[in-house]
Formats: sequence, C-alpha cells, structure tokens
Amino acid sequence: MCLNSIRYTCVLIVVAMLGLVTSGISAQHDWSGTDLRERARQAFNEGRYADADRDLRVALGDFEEAGSRLDIAETLGDMASLLVAQERYSQAEPLLDRALTIMPAKTATHARLTARLLSNLGALYVQTGRNSDAASALRQSLELLQQYANDDPHIVILLSNLGAVYVSDGKYKQARAEFEKALSIAQLRLPSDHHDLLPILTNLAGLYERQKNWALAESYLQRAGRIAEHALPPAHSERGVLLEHLGVVHFRQSKFAEAEIEIRRALEIANQAVGIESARSVGVSLNLAKVLTAQRRYDEASMVYARALPIQERLFGSKTPEVATTLENFAELLRDMSRVETAREMESRAKRIRGELAYTRSVDELQRW
Repeated sequence: MCLNSIRYTCVLIVVAMLGLVTSGISAQHDWSGTDLRERARQAFNEGRYADADRDLRVALGDFEEAGSRLDIAETLGDMASLLVAQERYSQAEPLLDRALTIMPAKTATHARLTARLLSNLGALYVQTGRNSDAASALRQSLELLQQYANDDPHIVILLSNLGAVYVSDGKYKQARAEFEKALSIAQLRLPSDHHDLLPILTNLAGLYERQKNWALAESYLQRAGRIAEHALPPAHSERGVLLEHLGVVHFRQSKFAEAEIEIRRALEIANQAVGIESARSVGVSLNLAKVLTAQRRYDEASMVYARALPIQERLFGSKTPEVATTLENFAELLRDMSRVETAREMESRAKRIRGELAYTRSVDELQRW
C-alpha cells in the first residue's frame, strides 16, 4: 500500500469551558449554582463528562430560577463546550446561539464572556466543516478582546484556532503568521510549560506536516509532549491529538514501531473520550490501519478497516468522499493479501461514489450558472 495514503491528523481546535476553574470549592452539602458550575469545570478538565453534565444542568436550573441572564449565558456556553467535546455538535450549537442572544447589548461591559462564546461557536463551525463562518466568529471574538480586554490570555487560543482554520483551507502563509503571533504572545505572558502553549505547538506541527517538513513538525510535537506530560491527565483528549500527530510524523519517517505505539494510545484516548463510534476514533483507527499495513501485518490491518468502515458509513453516509477513500485503501490492502475479487468489488463501489459525486457537482455548477 502507498505510504502517502495516511491521513493528516486534525488540527487542535480548543473549545474551553468559559471561566477559570477555581483552586478549590469549600466543602458543603448545599451547592450554589456558581459552585456547581465550577465543580463541573473541574470535572470537564479531568474528562469526567457525566459529572460535568449533571452539575451544569442543576446549576442552569438555579440560574434560570433566579433570572440571572449572565450566569445563564455562561452556563449554556459551558454546556455547549461539553457537548462539543463529545462530538454532539447539533445539540451544542443552539445552546451557543441562545447564550449569545441572552448577552446584553453593551459588549464592552461583558467583552470577555461574549468573546468566549463567539470563540467556541467558531470552534464548533470548524468541527462541522464551516470554515468561512468559523473564521468570521473567531475574528469577531478577537476584535472584542483586542478592543476591550487586550490582556486576556484567551487571545492566544483565538489566534491558534484562527491559524488552524487557515491550515484547513490550505492558506499556509496566513496560518503560520497567526501561529507565530500566538506563540510570541504566549512566550511573553505565560510560563514555558503552560498548558495554553499546547494547541499552538501542535497546530504549528500540523502546518509543517502539511508541508512535509517532518523534522520540524517532530520538534514542535516533542516540545508539546514535554508540556503535556505534567499539564494534562494521561487520558486527556488533547494528549490523544498530540500522540496521533506524532504517530503520523514517525510514520512518514518510517519509524513504524514508534508510530504504532503512539497511534494505538491515541485510539485508546479517543475511544474513552468520545466513544468507539465517533468520527475521532474512526480517523485514528484508519491511521492505525496504515501503520499496520506498512509493517505487513495485513490480517490485523484488515480487521481494523472492517471495523471502521461501517461506522464511517453511519457517521458520514455511504456515498461520501471519506467512505470512497477508505474503500480504495482497503481494496489496495486486500490486493496485497491476494483477495482480488473482494478488492475489485470495493474499487467498483468507490468508483461509483466518485462518479456520483462528480455528477452532483457538475449539476450544481450548471444550476448556479
């Protein structure tokens, strides 16, 4: 199988809870809405999503009963962040829309909260393939903070996320400018081992992966890895993204044993964080299949493809470019295993999908004309 068929890993888009987690909450039995929200943020950071969901729902009820608009908006934003982390995008978006509607008109007074809501909406747009909308929301957020709260550390995250959008669009020069700006600000304002450096370093590595500069990508990922070791829990989703990136880079450098270890661990984290039947887990699984194929472990690679393909079809639809690519890669593996007839069937199906997609695009273009 062609080694170039391994997919690029996703850029690291940060969707955060809106406020900072407090250093501790007083031990008490009757939790206030604010205490519950802070406890939920701690649970979120530790990957305990069920606990975070429970506390946020109770907190929201308290705030709605009290009629506290800002607290309602902030809690809705946190609930949306939790849903995005679980790839439940269609449920998260209405919460962010409602939160932004609730916010008072005087943006200067509540610029930080409004900016974070816009930032998380932009991150959601990235995850759902709406890059133009994402860039617009992220720029609005950035402009708010630069105008009213220029010292806000979230500016670093916004620049990194905006750069990630440019990477997805193939605008590498603009992406690099945003990443370097973010890194420059972060290095001035933050300790050298601060968690907020992780998305910048990981996204810079992703940019250099796209440009096939594997050595430079590896150096940024190794620096990020050193930070992650003490800044994040072992099963944190950001560590999973980082490990997958490192696995891809090591694959490209023909370091297959290292790549396998890293991608397997990334898959464990993804399965734990968002479940086996998630887009994230499917993507990591397909990269694992490529690594196994490169090691000529064809039977195991075939099993990985066979598990991932039906999940991918359920998530994206049976006639999508993603499915066509998987069919083509799986067919190439099957040919290496001398399972020629099954390989032909998959190739024929992939070809039909490509043909239908090309026809649909042509019809759409004619209608627009």
